[in-house]
Amino acid sequence: MTMMEFNVDKIIREEVRDLPVYSPGKSPEEVARELGIEDCVKMASNENPLGPSPKAMRAMAEALSSVNLYPDGDSYELRQALSRKLGVRPECFLVSHGVDEALDLMAYAFLDKGDEMIVGDPTFTSYELAARTMGAVVRRVPLKGYRQDIPGMLAEVSEKTVVVALCSPLNPTGTAVSRSELEQMLGGLPDGVILVFDEAYIEYATDAELPDALEYFGDYPGLIITRTLSKIYGLAGLRVGYAICSPEIRQALEKVKLPFNVNRLGQVAALAALDDEEHVKRSRQENERGKERIYGLLDELGLEYVPTQANFILVNNGKYADLFDKLLRQGVIVRAGEPLGIPGHVRITVGDVRQNNRLEQALRAIAAEG
Repeated sequence: MTMMEFNVDKIIREEVRDLPVYSPGKSPEEVARELGIEDCVKMASNENPLGPSPKAMRAMAEALSSVNLYPDGDSYELRQALSRKLGVRPECFLVSHGVDEALDLMAYAFLDKGDEMIVGDPTFTSYELAARTMGAVVRRVPLKGYRQDIPGMLAEVSEKTVVVALCSPLNPTGTAVSRSELEQMLGGLPDGVILVFDEAYIEYATDAELPDALEYFGDYPGLIITRTLSKIYGLAGLRVGYAICSPEIRQALEKVKLPFNVNRLGQVAALAALDDEEHVKRSRQENERGKERIYGLLDELGLEYVPTQANFILVNNGKYADLFDKLLRQGVIVRAGEPLGIPGHVRITVGDVRQNNRLEQALRAIAAEG
């Protein structure tokens, strides 16, 4: 029997053909294989170095015996908990498989071929991937001084614009949208345009002048706020995020959502994590201590950086064009700037004391080499 040939290029959708594959950066296992470094530290993916809440750990352990059962497809208890915590009606919450799924659902529900999405450049790549998958056009507006250019983004709005995406704090720079900027954006968008305000890192922010997006939620039915339990809550491996939106938008997103999109362990861990304010407080304090230590080190070594409202710091390579590789060979994994759309930089996750010690040793060794 002759083997049939199968050419996937003949059937792949045009919109998908040229999509880039998301690269999460190097893992410790990959570095061990490639460089033979077994004891490297990972400071690349903005994970909480303290790990998950002890309450979440206990809740998952207790739920292990029930993983033979499907999870609650409506995430009812988690939506109730989020409602109590944030003071928003339960029907305004859509719980998702990380924020990425919520972004995909928005694209599936609202974007047709030829529609437009407006984003900062650079920004979190999942906005563009979701939009382009549906054949939408993405308008990128370059940052100004590492910040999203609100007037520039508004100037790009046209009759084809369906979604504008703002990330605050912004991945990869760590800057945040001010109250006046958010009000300018909300006031400048025509009716029928969705504003996605992504606050994945908001719990790390310390600037008291930053806006509380929830204050604007009731007055702007096109506002969708996205948040996650991957960052300060330390549940990145379980993939639990959520969108805060009008009940009408939620109903539209439910139509394209998988029936059991958030697993049982994720739901019980998220419930317990939301109840552990002490862990969140400790994580924020650890992050602030780490930030100040790394700031001081970078200042001493003459490396420029962007002050951050998140748990990562964007650092200019300066005279070390290959700073990413130099750190990697010292056993410290950071995120190279080029895949993030900001070449000439690295993004460093703020670590715990041990990780920050390794970072300091590595940077001092690089500086000593000249």
